[in-house]
Amino acid sequence: MIEKRYKGAILASISASIGGTTVVLTRYLMPDSDPFSLPGIRYGIGAILLLIVLYTLKKSKPLELIDWQPIMLLSFIFYVAFPWSFAAGLEYTTAARGAIVFTAQPVITLIVGSMIGKERITFYKVLAIIIAVTGISVTLSDDMNELAPNALLGDFLMFIAAFCNSLYVLNAGRLIEKYGSLTFTAWPMFIGSSLMLFLAVFFGQPFSGSLSFDTTQWIVLLILAIPGAALMVSLFMSSINMSTPTGITMTVGFNPLTAIILGAIILSEPVSSKILFGFFCVLTAVVLANYEK
Repeated sequence: MIEKRYKGAILASISASIGGTTVVLTRYLMPDSDPFSLPGIRYGIGAILLLIVLYTLKKSKPLELIDWQPIMLLSFIFYVAFPWSFAAGLEYTTAARGAIVFTAQPVITLIVGSMIGKERITFYKVLAIIIAVTGISVTLSDDMNELAPNALLGDFLMFIAAFCNSLYVLNAGRLIEKYGSLTFTAWPMFIGSSLMLFLAVFFGQPFSGSLSFDTTQWIVLLILAIPGAALMVSLFMSSINMSTPTGITMTVGFNPLTAIILGAIILSEPVSSKILFGFFCVLTAVVLANYEK
C-alpha cells in the first residue's frame, strides 16, 4: 500500500509535468495574444468542462456564505494574479529560464509557511534555500539579450507567479478538505476566469486580435485548457492535503525539466549549461527541503 504522502507526491508530480508543457505552449501563443485574454479563455474552458463533470457526477457541494470571502481572495490569487504574471512573464523570458525561476516556489513556500506557522525550519531546509538561490542566480546570469532582451522583467513576473502559487497552497487546504478537490477546483476556476475575462475587456484585446488564432493555435489552446488547466489543477488540488505544503511544491522541479525539453523541441530555444546547473540546484534544494531523518 502506497503511503498517502507519496500518493500526493505522485499526483503533484504529474501535475507539474503537465505544467512544464503549459509553459512552452503559453509562450508559443503569447505573441498573438495578451496576458489577460489567453489565461481567461484557457481557464474559462477548463472551468466549464469541470462544472459539467461535477454536475454529471452529482458531486457539487454548495459554497457556504461564510467562505465566500476567502474563496474570492484565493480565486483572485490563483486564477487572476498567478496566470497573468505567468503569461506576462513568458512574453519577456524563455520557457526554460522562466520555468527555472518558477521552481523557486518550494523555497517561497518554506519561508512564508514558517512565518505563518505552517512549516518547520530545519538545517536541511536552510541549506536548500542557499542551494536554490545559488542555482537561480547562476541561471539568471545567462546572457539572453538576443533571444529575450527583457528577460529580467520576465524573471520578476515569473517569481510573482511562484509567490501566488505558494500562497494558494498554504491557504487552500481547509477549503479543499471541506468541499472536495473537484468542487474547489471548478468554482474558483470559474470565478477567477470570469474576472480575468472582465479585465481583458479593459486591459487586453479579446475582441480585436488577442484570440484570432488559426486552427493549430486553437488546438494548442484546447490542450492548455483541458489537460493543461482542468486536469492539471484537479490533480494539484487532490494532492494538497496529502502532504506538507513544501512536500507538494517540491514536485515543481518536474516543471522546468519538461519545459526545457519541449522548449528546445518546439520553440528551438537554447539549453545552456547555466540553465541545466540551475535546474539541478533547485531540484537538489527541494529534495533537501523535504528531507527528514
